[in-house]
Amino acid sequence: MIKQRFFKTGAIRLLVAGLVLSAGVGTASGADVKTLSFSRAQMTVRPDPLVAGICVHFGIGGEYNYVPETAATLIQDLGFDSFRDDLPWPSFDSPLARADGPRPRRLFEFMKLTKATPLLILGHSNPAVPGGVKPLTDPAGRAAYTDFAVRAAAATKAFNPTFEIWNEWNLTPGLRPPWLIGPGAAGDPRAAEHYAALARATIPALRAAEPGIRILSGVTGGDPDWSWTKAVVRDGALKDANGLSVHLYNHCEPDVNTRNATELADRVSSLQTALKGQTGAEVPIYITEFGWPTARRPCVISRQAAADYSAQFLLWSAATPWLKGAWIYQLKDQGRNPDEIEDNFGLYDYDFRPKPAACAVREAVRLIKSSGGFRLERPFPDLFVLHATTSSGIRLIAWTTRADIKGELRFEGGAPRRATALCNLMGPMPEGRVRIGPEPIIIDVDAGAVRVGAALLP
Repeated sequence: MIKQRFFKTGAIRLLVAGLVLSAGVGTASGADVKTLSFSRAQMTVRPDPLVAGICVHFGIGGEYNYVPETAATLIQDLGFDSFRDDLPWPSFDSPLARADGPRPRRLFEFMKLTKATPLLILGHSNPAVPGGVKPLTDPAGRAAYTDFAVRAAAATKAFNPTFEIWNEWNLTPGLRPPWLIGPGAAGDPRAAEHYAALARATIPALRAAEPGIRILSGVTGGDPDWSWTKAVVRDGALKDANGLSVHLYNHCEPDVNTRNATELADRVSSLQTALKGQTGAEVPIYITEFGWPTARRPCVISRQAAADYSAQFLLWSAATPWLKGAWIYQLKDQGRNPDEIEDNFGLYDYDFRPKPAACAVREAVRLIKSSGGFRLERPFPDLFVLHATTSSGIRLIAWTTRADIKGELRFEGGAPRRATALCNLMGPMPEGRVRIGPEPIIIDVDAGAVRVGAALLP
């Protein structure tokens, strides 16, 4: 997972302002109240549970103070179903791997310690193999990569992995700019046609070797108008795959009001709309990286905001049936520099001390796993009310996009039985009313049906 976060620093958006995708949200008048009705009969059960995942670093050089036993314990405590890491081609084929067991060694050792299933990135150019350097246009290079993928599947079969074909192909360090705008020309190693050709060669070979294997394709980095992603889908990169993998970040957007979970949800929804128009059907989408760093600069996201947005996006994902999985980047900070963005993406700090996001994510995952069905209402662009199933009564989970937007739910027939913030203490509530902010509020009602007035406060 050698991350080149050129897009994640926001530079791409500054350079291509005409392509910026805004969340398209406004603020309703505080006097505007919309009535919502909730009952168990209205619930929708997902066809399959949301996969809640976390990214870790055991597969690539640099340990980042990742301790296998500690990481395994935290992943179980947080309730994650899956972890994501690199299975680099050069490491897997190194002389050491042939001499004394599969490599990277720390990754294989970690997989033995955790019950979470691995999402493994089959990537990284392999200069030791003829044609093995991206773009792998040489048929021999593609054949060698395909052979690597098949051997990797055999070596990891006991761990029940899902595989991704490469990682952020449309981003490449050393080029100017490192990111690709659009599908790319044939002479560009980042071009969509080169990735699609590799996927078309590799996926059938993996299917033939391991018929039940799960494979994700695309693995898109920054793609402002989704043109690269749409091109690889058009060119057959999803044929026989289980779904499309994309990465979502916005922490350095020029407009600070779009550095939140609502913008991510709206952006990936626009991708689904575009793909449905292109393919004629909904495409299963997996968000295999999303998150917010808590560095002091240059792009400031507070620790509490990172916690709120992480929980919001997981809850929204659970209520979105075509979104099949979401992996937070990452479990812990990979460095100690408070002013380095890359060092500060963790739910925990470098020494495994929890940030607010650790509690928020744990509680959001717990809510998702305890609910069999969901129904999401969005009475205003910046106010969300999620109805989740419980064994008795009605449970609502509500939030606003960000801290400067406040909402209120006004319950007909008296106050709810209980209203609690996800992780922090709530202040007193007016009778029959619950104030809503960016930290999700959990509201339990002793009733089989309830009507609620939803409003944004001035």
